[in-house]
Amino acid sequence: MKIGSLRRIDELGRIVIPKTVREALRIKSGDSLEIYTENENIILKKHSTLNELEEISIVIKEVLKNITKAEIIITDKNKIITATENSYQNKKISNELLKILEERNIIIKENISITDETEDESIYLVNPIIINGDIIGSIILKSKENIIEKNITATKTMTHFLEKYIE
Repeated sequence: MKIGSLRRIDELGRIVIPKTVREALRIKSGDSLEIYTENENIILKKHSTLNELEEISIVIKEVLKNITKAEIIITDKNKIITATENSYQNKKISNELLKILEERNIIIKENISITDETEDESIYLVNPIIINGDIIGSIILKSKENIIEKNITATKTMTHFLEKYIE
């Protein structure tokens, strides 16, 4: 999908990113953007702290999978960073999941659409990852059975570990 428009640079070197582009990429006031050049192009990319930590995210995913025996999904605010189910890899998260994350609470809920393409008869535990008051992503546990206290504790512990690791 290509969205674009022509913008002039003002005397201070600023440009305005069009609203349609910000909405399409879920860029909000206060978000960080990476700016770099590639050949003769200037690239603006939405920054993801969790994307930089893919290796530790994979380890956390595997540890949680071994403890809980459930499917594990780790997201940033835009897409899935890693998941035990390959069909989720690098997909954009749904608006429903984004709204859940913005509530800033750990929730247990049935039938959540993690991406716009998926919804099934599972139970989900969604634990937002919050750094310095900002939501940067989530650790999600997906199960066909009831989620027990041990699974909640393990997910909270790994989320807390990741938050401290990033700080």
